[in-house]
Amino acid sequence: MNKNPDLPDTQWLLYQAAEQSPLPIMVTDGGGRIVYANPALVRATGYERDELIGANPRIFRSGQTPPDTYRQLWATLLAGETWEGELFNRSKSGELYAENLHIAPIRDATGGIGHFFAIRRNPVEHHAMAGRIEYLSSVDALTGLPNRNRFMMRLAESMQEAALHGTDISLLHIDLDDFKSFNDSLGQRGADRLLETIANRLKDLVRSNDVLARLGGDKFALLLWDAGVDLPQHELLARIQAGIAEPVELADGHSVTVTACTGVAVYPRDGCTSDALLQAAEVALQSAKQAGHGQARIFEPSATTGRMTRVDMAAQLRHVAERGELVLHFQPQLSLYSGEIVGAEALVRWRHPDRGMIPPGDFIPFAEETGLIVPISEWVLRAACRQAAEWRQAGLRPLTIGVNLSARHFRHADLPDTVAAVLDETAMEPRQLDLELTESAMMHDTGVAIRIVDRLKELGVRLSLDDFGTGYSSLAYLSRFAIDRLKIDQSFVRDVTDNPVNASIVTATIAMAHQLGKGVVAEGVETEAQMNFLRRHDCDEMQGYFFSRPLPAEEFAALLADGRRLELAAPAAGEAVPTLLLVDDEPSILNALKRVFRNEGYRLLTAAGGREGLELLALHPVQVIVSDQRMPEMSGVEFLSRARQLYPRSIRIVLSGYAEIGTVTDAVNRGAISKFFTKPWDDDDLREEIRRAFRSTAEAGRVLSGT
Repeated sequence: MNKNPDLPDTQWLLYQAAEQSPLPIMVTDGGGRIVYANPALVRATGYERDELIGANPRIFRSGQTPPDTYRQLWATLLAGETWEGELFNRSKSGELYAENLHIAPIRDATGGIGHFFAIRRNPVEHHAMAGRIEYLSSVDALTGLPNRNRFMMRLAESMQEAALHGTDISLLHIDLDDFKSFNDSLGQRGADRLLETIANRLKDLVRSNDVLARLGGDKFALLLWDAGVDLPQHELLARIQAGIAEPVELADGHSVTVTACTGVAVYPRDGCTSDALLQAAEVALQSAKQAGHGQARIFEPSATTGRMTRVDMAAQLRHVAERGELVLHFQPQLSLYSGEIVGAEALVRWRHPDRGMIPPGDFIPFAEETGLIVPISEWVLRAACRQAAEWRQAGLRPLTIGVNLSARHFRHADLPDTVAAVLDETAMEPRQLDLELTESAMMHDTGVAIRIVDRLKELGVRLSLDDFGTGYSSLAYLSRFAIDRLKIDQSFVRDVTDNPVNASIVTATIAMAHQLGKGVVAEGVETEAQMNFLRRHDCDEMQGYFFSRPLPAEEFAALLADGRRLELAAPAAGEAVPTLLLVDDEPSILNALKRVFRNEGYRLLTAAGGREGLELLALHPVQVIVSDQRMPEMSGVEFLSRARQLYPRSIRIVLSGYAEIGTVTDAVNRGAISKFFTKPWDDDDLREEIRRAFRSTAEAGRVLSGT
């Protein structure tokens, strides 16, 4: 083959090496789209090269690779490290094959991860593959223990055998305490190593004829033959608790201590089927957790009084929306600039006809686990938009309504179509709908997530990343998503005034989010001190019990109608009052601009022309100026050019028609103006730009003063 004249010799050699390699090679971009596939990959998969380029490697998935494998793969790659392992894939013809892969991130000139390189080291022989698939379908990939499916089969078999021999079986359901905090602090890989260590300790404690399994996450199950574990202080339970609680040495030389709660059920006393026995152990586990960390409890039939079993809950949740048992409460979201209510988060509650109001923590996790969350999530979306329309028709001012999307619902390919249909049928203004997504939903499959986010943004809705900081994304990685704002999790806000670490996390998150052009909302604000800390560090909005708990729709409407707002302290003595100068020769335009900014907490000055504007600048310290371009006597560009010479630290913004774009862009290039907006402007965009301008002047002032 002739050399490509556009490539240097070394690049040409590398290209030819990849093209002629007998090993399949693939390169994807950061979003997971294939940008290069060599002939060996074409032969191995049966796809033509033009079918592969632009596709996502998901086209190879067979469904036989354990989900934990993909989770570990992406956690490794996004940490900037190389992953090696085994995947079970399908060719275009449907043939199943296994391959050992080496996948590495490729960094760009800035040090960011821009691409991924994958090469098959060697295929797995077909005669060995069937056995491997059978093995992996019944074994937890992380710990090597039996998985939930395999354990339930073994439990059913053991119960049949115990019935024949007249013996008892004890089932222990073990759940690590507060494991989410370890996952947050150690990261995905560190948490996985911690789980492996705990699993190995449990293996050392059990007898050869007992069955230990990982049910998923940080939950384990232990099946004991004829052990007579019927007392919380049983010697075996004590050994398990002590074994788990031994310090675990980390790779960095530090150590952590983990505790676990255990629920115990005994066959045949507490259940005659595998599902019933596991349900009894789960009820006992909940009792243990209520007692505190490191506790163990035996199942007591009285503990189920008033509780729904998993089977009952599944049956009732399946039709809960149809029966009209779901209700929405709304928690106000407030601007930390003006103190005004600017939005509300819609929160679902289950009003059970017999059990009364059931809090979301008692049914949302189960609904998420079983997939029943999707119809519930759709109901919340439709009901929230319908409620917003009713408030608008009642004459209340428009607000942004936040609706939580579950991870399962977000991954539905038809989600954007559902949102579009709801917006159409409720006549909801798209910009007033804020869909709140979780980090886990976004990072599950980044390629799919980016496409869904882009389709949602095309509808005009806003997107927020909920509970930010509790997952495993980063702001640099987040820049790839068209997210409008971040919601800082309440776990960081709770002690922001006395925990230097969390205070640093919050302030850094706010600063970097603003650098990325995203707004910030703080959740769980409960004290005035927390609110003031967030204000001083330029957080945009807040929600929490300091202002209001979540309210039923009618109470929220009354709160809004009464004009209740957050009382914000005036600037301290010597502190500059944020002052905005508005300049336009048309009174109607000035009035419109004043309406945009009247609740932002600024001191507003107005002028009918450039000369009057210059006089006001001489009389008052002004940080930000907004001027019309087409004015008699002095154009906006001329006025702002003079303002720049006289007051170089001011931020200068011009409003112009399309006909003046050439003049305005030239002024931007010369530095006469900072930014321009075309008429008619978007109120929300202009409001946010002015907020950024004031943040910029405040930061510049702090730098100059050395604070």
